[in-house]
Amino acid sequence: MKDNKKLKSQFLNSLKRGTGEAYLIAKRHPNIDFSNQIIKGALNIFAYDGQCEGNRAQYIFDIIDISNQKIKIRKAVLKGLAKESDDTWNLTHLFALTKLYAEKGDTGARQAIYDRFLHNPIFGSDWVGYSEILELDGYDGLLYISEKFGRYLEQNPDDWQDDSIISEFQEENKHLNVYEELEKKAKKNKFIRIYLDAVYSNNNSHNKNNSKPTIFKDIIDEIYNSKPILSFKRKNNLTEEEVNLIAEHLIKETDKSKIEKLLSIFDRYKFPLDSEIILNFAKQKRSSKYSIVENALYALQHLKSKSIRRFALDKIQNSKNSIDYLEILISNYKKGDHKIITEIVAKTNDEDKIESLAGIFTEIFKANKTKKCKEPLEILYNKMNCGIHRNGIIEILIESGVLSKRIKKEMKFDSFLKTRELVK
Repeated sequence: MKDNKKLKSQFLNSLKRGTGEAYLIAKRHPNIDFSNQIIKGALNIFAYDGQCEGNRAQYIFDIIDISNQKIKIRKAVLKGLAKESDDTWNLTHLFALTKLYAEKGDTGARQAIYDRFLHNPIFGSDWVGYSEILELDGYDGLLYISEKFGRYLEQNPDDWQDDSIISEFQEENKHLNVYEELEKKAKKNKFIRIYLDAVYSNNNSHNKNNSKPTIFKDIIDEIYNSKPILSFKRKNNLTEEEVNLIAEHLIKETDKSKIEKLLSIFDRYKFPLDSEIILNFAKQKRSSKYSIVENALYALQHLKSKSIRRFALDKIQNSKNSIDYLEILISNYKKGDHKIITEIVAKTNDEDKIESLAGIFTEIFKANKTKKCKEPLEILYNKMNCGIHRNGIIEILIESGVLSKRIKKEMKFDSFLKTRELVK
């Protein structure tokens, strides 16, 4: 019994992280009832960020498939789909999981998807479930969605709908003129008419509110006057001349709010002038009003010098927030630094900090190829529940030639499907 309890705990730990270990445990121990643990994974998406990572439906469904308690689990899944009313990403996960049942010919599961769509929707998430309906039934599914939204809008006239669902369907079904087909149906179906009118109204309102782009004198003027900051797209498409101009203004600027904005550019680009300028900003006292120090630390990840490395090691070893300084090692890593990194991750258990370390370690070992990455990355692998960063870690272990046999076996059943594709 003690062994069974330990195995169930190990199984659930893996299930929450999304590693293939859970599948392998269930496969090796068919006589142990893991149904309660599987149900937890079915009703909750344990991913660090369910929106970015996406659902874990296939992962859970694969484990259900080798379980001896399929009926019990299915019942819990359908009940969960009907009742989830708090968490959007749990609900998207449940819709996706139920769709896998429906694709296997489960008519009850198919009906459960239709019944749940737009029934007591989570605020701001009335769209959840539409993709499963479209994937199952295509154009007929779109008609159902359109009518359901029309009925909902009749009861909730202040609600609004955009054209995203129709546009997505049109993009994937170029042989159809989707609006034309919906207009035909709208002549005899008042609810489809209501839905289409709401979509048209929202599109017209959006077009009217689209203001003309502001014309700036130059990139400095644009950075200073962009609200709240320079757009991601614009920031990623600066010319070398613009980057140099920003650097030149930074060394002359005295206004702290403007220094903060100028510095923020160099988390993306290497500062082209003396690196000591950035280091001096990083050495300043932190401020609750301005992010000058934080922005300077991001900029240091692209710069290399003995003084920058000394600064980084001192802060990593003596600061309460050592994680804040680890990114500097991306350009300043030296042989033996894996020991410092391993010590930090071994002591870290906070979910958010583990996620931060995953991102930083990935960048450090991308830039600094070494077999010594194995120990710290495996510790991370065993602690983290982000499938995206786990995928990045496994890629580095493969590239470095230090992927363990254990992880290689687990990869085939990982919750992040791109990780499964790494298996050769």
